Amino acid sequence: MLRLSGIELGNHKYSMICDKAFFELTGLAEIEDGNINVQIEMEKDAKMMTLKFCFNGEVTVICDRCLDLLRLPINITDFLVVNVVAQLDESFENDDNIWQIHEKAYELDLTHFLYETIELVLPTQRIHPDDENGNPTCNPDMLQKLAELAPKTDDQQNSEPDPRWNALKELKIEN
Repeated sequence: MLRLSGIELGNHKYSMICDKAFFELTGLAEIEDGNINVQIEMEKDAKMMTLKFCFNGEVTVICDRCLDLLRLPINITDFLVVNVVAQLDESFENDDNIWQIHEKAYELDLTHFLYETIELVLPTQRIHPDDENGNPTCNPDMLQKLAELAPKTDDQQNSEPDPRWNALKELKIEN
């Protein structure tokens, strides 16, 4: 929460840490742990606030391949524009980076914005990187089990062609 009540017009700086407690608070299970320093620069005018966020740190997620914990670096800058209005417009929907709040609002809840920004910078496929020789650094026991359970390709199952195809080859089509 960012307190707004009593904040004078002008530039202000804030700092916060997104750690395990923060990620547990969100109730979302994508991120297991983290330590991200968030620097916030706010420029407050009478009818608008512009917030610049600088995220720097790392999060811990579960590897999609081996299910072990995986640390991923986070280094991103994002912006949020908050329009301060006397009466909220019911048809206005807060956008990703443009929000609307009532001029008498006491505080600004940034929890969802911070979590979503961190989540969106993470790669779609979260796996341990390969080493310098191109070998996976995932849990070797899990990689072995995955190899055992992998479906067999057609070459491994049967090297003989399906006899039904041979019968089709004998058909002659005349035009």
